[in-house]
Amino acid sequence: MLYLITPDGFVSTLQASLGDVLVDARRGRPLARQAWVAQDPGLAGVSAETVLAVALRHGLDGGIGLVVHGGFIDQVLEPERLRAVERNQNRIAAQLAAIAPEPRFEDRDWHRQQRSIAEEARQAAGGSIRQAEKTADEVLSASVKDHLARAWERAGGLLPTS
Repeated sequence: MLYLITPDGFVSTLQASLGDVLVDARRGRPLARQAWVAQDPGLAGVSAETVLAVALRHGLDGGIGLVVHGGFIDQVLEPERLRAVERNQNRIAAQLAAIAPEPRFEDRDWHRQQRSIAEEARQAAGGSIRQAEKTADEVLSASVKDHLARAWERAGGLLPTS
């Protein structure tokens, strides 16, 4: 998936590979004339500010705005997605703990083992979140590319202050 952000703050997506649209561009169909689909603001969980921040660092000049591969956006959104999964899992675990009966004597070893497995899974999830945060930080801390900043301004966009 590709994202297009235009100076009016609208984000559109295109279900195509970057290679396909670059081939189309060489054949006379520029990025701006692709079948972009406008996205409802915030509906997909990605803000225009996030798309712009990523596109200024990792995007392409789309003529009418900046284009960025969805993989970069996914990397930036991944920490929050993992935190949401963790919150949901914690809610489910709390609900199950509230209704679970006290284990019988013969089941206590099994329950202890299950708690140990659950704790290992929580620690692994925490490690995954930390790794995703590191990756997202790397994507967003890359330097803004001068040619993309100029392309954004040529299209009529204002550069973010931070």
